[in-house]
Parts: sequence; structure tokens; C-alpha cells
Amino acid sequence: MPKVLLTVDCKAAHHQRCYTPEIVKIAEQHVVPLTWLIHTSGADPSANTQLYYHEYFHKIPSWHEIGMNVYFENDRGYVEDPKERGSIIQIAKDVLKSHRIKATSFRAGCFALLPSDLKYLEEVKIIADSSSVSGSDYRMFVDWGGAPTYPYRPSYEDLKQEGNSKIVIFPVTCAKGQYAYLDKGAEEAIGIIEAAGEREVYCIGMRDYMDCAAALDTVIQYFKGRGSRFLTLTNAASEFFNTPKK
Repeated sequence: MPKVLLTVDCKAAHHQRCYTPEIVKIAEQHVVPLTWLIHTSGADPSANTQLYYHEYFHKIPSWHEIGMNVYFENDRGYVEDPKERGSIIQIAKDVLKSHRIKATSFRAGCFALLPSDLKYLEEVKIIADSSSVSGSDYRMFVDWGGAPTYPYRPSYEDLKQEGNSKIVIFPVTCAKGQYAYLDKGAEEAIGIIEAAGEREVYCIGMRDYMDCAAALDTVIQYFKGRGSRFLTLTNAASEFFNTPKK
């Protein structure tokens, strides 16, 4: 029975449109939990948290999850310094906490997670990450080529190797050089899912400023037809840690 993790990158405050109500409606119709990853960055720590606090947190069912989508950038551009990246992570955690959200799931903006980030994520109690796009051709800041395509605990030295981190990485489902986001519709996403082959866990993304409600509806029905279970990132991580190693 496949497990399905459906995530939403929440950046609507930086765009002229937001489809969160439509996404929530589809999830409620199917009683399927989503993981909402709220955008923060060193350049703009709180715009999306403020938007969701005033408009959407009260509309998202309690059985969903709110996590962090952190962009490692400031007014000068992309941030590589480990300590500054750690500070951005802490600010993101504090911003959500100030709005009564205790985040335990994470995705790096542009999938740009680095090994030095792990200790800072652990310090703020993150247990589930979905920054890997192993199997895709995406290479903007980090090359995930050769990393596992299944859930794993990464090494502190090399994120593409299994190790002893307290965090579980759930890679976005990838195949044919593409990662499975619903922005381009259900047909393309399902094509990627099927090309990826049989997996224990599928992680599918979407963006709140893209009209993907119809695609979400179709993909949920597709996975229900396969007898799948739907989990949040944190629930999936909890099951991972509680499953005895083979």
C-alpha cells in the first residue's frame, strides 16, 4: 500500500493570486491531509506567514500540517554561509511560532539544502524534510543526482548518502528528468509518478499561486484507486522512525 505525501509551497504573498481555498476544498472533499510549507527568507521573513495567519490558517483543517519553506536569501542574494543560513532557519521557526505554529517539517527553497543546515534544522526540532529532487535534472543550487529516491536519514557530511541524522528526507517523486509538481496538470504528474515505478512513498508538490485544484483532485483519485494512504510529512517521519530496520 503506497504512502502519499502531498505538499503545498506557500508563496502567494509574492504573487497576484492564491488558490488556497480551492486546494483546501479538494482536500476536504477527499479527507486527505496536506503539508503546507510557508515561505520565509532572510529578505522577507513574514509576508506569507502574515497572509496565512489572517486569511487561511483558520480555514485549513487541523488534521493538515503547517511547515516551513525556507529560501536561503537576503537583500544581497543567495546565502551560502552556514551560520547565516542557520540564522535564517531560526528566524523562520520564530516567525511561525509567533503565529502559534510549531513547525516540524521543512523544504528548502529551490531545493537548496546543504549538509551544514542539518544541525540547525535539528536544533529547531525539524524531523521531516522534502528538499531532494533526486532523479530530476534540476540543478540550480544543489545537485541531487545520485541521492536516494526513497525516504532516508542523511549523513551530516553528504546529503546524498545515508547516515545518522535525526531528520528523514522524503524526496519529491522524480522521473524522466522532471519532479512531480501539479503546476502543469494531472496528466504530466501521473506520467512522472508511473515512470518512477512502484515505490513505498510518493511525494507530490504543488504551489499555492498556481491553479492546481483540478489536478489535485485527479491525482488523489488516482492514488485512491491504488489503495494508497495519505500522510503529512511529519506523520510519515514518525512512522519511519517507529519502523524497525531490516
